[in-house]
Amino acid sequence: MGANKIAPSPTPTPTIGEEGTVSQSAVRSRVENLRPLVPLSELAAASRQRDALYLLSEQLQRATGFQDIYDAALDAIESALECDRSAILLFDYDGRMQFVAWRGLSDDYRAVVAGHSPWNKSEPDPAPIPIPDVAHADLSDAIRAAVSAENIQATAFIPIMSECALIGKFMAYFPEPREFSRDDLAVSLTIARQLAFAIQRQRTEQRLREHEAELAAELNATRILQSVSLDMANEPDTVSLYEKLLDGAKAIMNSDFASMQQYHADLGEHGELQLLGQRGFNPEATKFWTWVRAKSACSCGEALRTGKRAVVPDIESCEYMADTADQKSYRNAGIRAVQSTPLFSRRGKLVGMISTHWKDVHEPSERDLRLFDILARMAANLIERSTDDEELRRREERARTLTQLLTDVPWQARSDGAFTSLQPAWENFTGQSWDVHAGHGWMEAIHADDRDAARAAWAAACFEARPFEFRAYLWHARSEQYRLCLIRATPIRADDGSVLEWVGACTDVQSEW
Repeated sequence: MGANKIAPSPTPTPTIGEEGTVSQSAVRSRVENLRPLVPLSELAAASRQRDALYLLSEQLQRATGFQDIYDAALDAIESALECDRSAILLFDYDGRMQFVAWRGLSDDYRAVVAGHSPWNKSEPDPAPIPIPDVAHADLSDAIRAAVSAENIQATAFIPIMSECALIGKFMAYFPEPREFSRDDLAVSLTIARQLAFAIQRQRTEQRLREHEAELAAELNATRILQSVSLDMANEPDTVSLYEKLLDGAKAIMNSDFASMQQYHADLGEHGELQLLGQRGFNPEATKFWTWVRAKSACSCGEALRTGKRAVVPDIESCEYMADTADQKSYRNAGIRAVQSTPLFSRRGKLVGMISTHWKDVHEPSERDLRLFDILARMAANLIERSTDDEELRRREERARTLTQLLTDVPWQARSDGAFTSLQPAWENFTGQSWDVHAGHGWMEAIHADDRDAARAAWAAACFEARPFEFRAYLWHARSEQYRLCLIRATPIRADDGSVLEWVGACTDVQSEW
């Protein structure tokens, strides 16, 4: 036996009493030698924290939205750490910490500390920051004053990490100074991990729902565009097509109002826009915007001035609308946001404007505008087509009126004197349908007493290719009588002198006799 070796202390042997039982003192001594004693307060804290985590896990599984997630996390924070107030802050799109959920905090406090973060957003491994006593913490004067006014004596900053990136923090607040144990920080990080996972899952589900909604909206918009396109190919009623375009604009842009205007370049120095149709305007707004000039303080006036789309997400913050009659009219109509898109013809000429309006602050998405531009192209084509048709009608009416001033019945004939196409003016005057006045049948409208002489004179003129002139009584369908007419015709010649066709006219000279 070496002298340096120390024999282990023997475990006390329980004392056997007279009745053969082990004494209580011997049992306590043996237990105390087997493990250290744990204070009951620590056991209670551990049990409370464990229960808080179990309950948090169950609530997060049942959560159907962000608010459910935040409520469950705040419950867990306050239960596990025994704090009387708590908050959750997340980074916004601009990289600032913003309150998303809180309990027991005043508006003034939140306004001061919003945006504050003890870590950089790009920090790879941020650690919890406990502050046992705010009075001795290194805080800015503004934050210290806000914390003091809120009667917060201790607090803890717990980072929320998702996919190795800092996305926010949660805060626990205490009315008295407090020492934070390793168990306190460990359970806080566990809550933060579960919270981060639930937030990320909810964000993913939200993105999926938004994506599905966008696909459904785009499909619906495509169907609308196809329907309008088919209608434009088959529907002759321009007014009806304007109405369908307005309905399509509202549906694609998810707007509360819509309007379409035609541009008249000949009105004023910069032209004017005329309201063709609208959806949702009250009578006052309809009257106010019936005509819009370039100097008008509305979105379509701005688009007319610049030649570009004008988007106003909020009429109350638009500088060129401030304190104008247009802004007042928007308010009276219940319009808060508006966009106006110029309509250009295929030749690049401004032909009109199409606008959509919303009751609330709103800025259309790029996807909405992309689909809307297809509809705008259709609207531009329709206005261009309508304008061309109207101009053609006006030209025809001018020609008809001018012709009537010069002659009552213009007509054309083949080189041999036969009618080869419908002569509307002849049919209108004589009442002869095309199957009657076709060929040389037109001669039957001449009175029998004059017919043979007229036929001979016409045959001679055609043979000799010389101008024709003959007076005869011609049947007038409207008055149901023969009227004396001067029938004249001139040959149209080719370069070689041959007759290509005859251009003739019958002038009613009854009143001259």
